[in-house]
Amino acid sequence: MIGRILTGRELNFALRLLLGGMLIYASWSKVASPQQFAMSVRAYEIVPFSISNLFALCLAWAELGVGVLLLLGAFTRSAAAASMMLMAMFFVAIATVLVRGMVVDCGCFGSEGGSTTGPLLLVRNAFLVLASFLVMRHNDGMFGIDGLLRGR
Repeated sequence: MIGRILTGRELNFALRLLLGGMLIYASWSKVASPQQFAMSVRAYEIVPFSISNLFALCLAWAELGVGVLLLLGAFTRSAAAASMMLMAMFFVAIATVLVRGMVVDCGCFGSEGGSTTGPLLLVRNAFLVLASFLVMRHNDGMFGIDGLLRGR
C-alpha cells in the first residue's frame, strides 16, 4: 500500500508542484540580488572565493530554470534529476558546515529569510532529495507539457 501511494500520480503531481514552486521561490531573491547570495555561498567556505560570484549566479539561475520546468511539467524527469542533484549538493554543503562546527545563514531562500544551518535542514533536504527521486522515477506527465505531448 505504501508503495502504491509513493508511486501514485497524485502524489507525484503534488511533489512536482511543491519542488517547482519551492525552487522558484528560493531562487527569486538570489537572482535579483546575486551579490548578497554570493556572500552566503562564501560563508560555507567550500567554493574558492575567486569563483564564488559565478557559482552563486549559476546556482540561482539553475534553481529558477529547474523550478520552472517542474511547474510546467516540461522535461520533467530531467528537471527532477537536476533537482535531486541540487538538493543533494545542498545536503552535503550543510553537512560539511555542521561537521566543522560552523553556524552560518543557510542562504536557502536568499534575502527572503533563510535560517541558520542545523540538523533540521539536513532532514528537510533529505526529504527533498527523496521527493525529487520520486518525481524523476514515477512521473507520467499528468497535467504537464510532457503529458500533452504524449497525448495524456
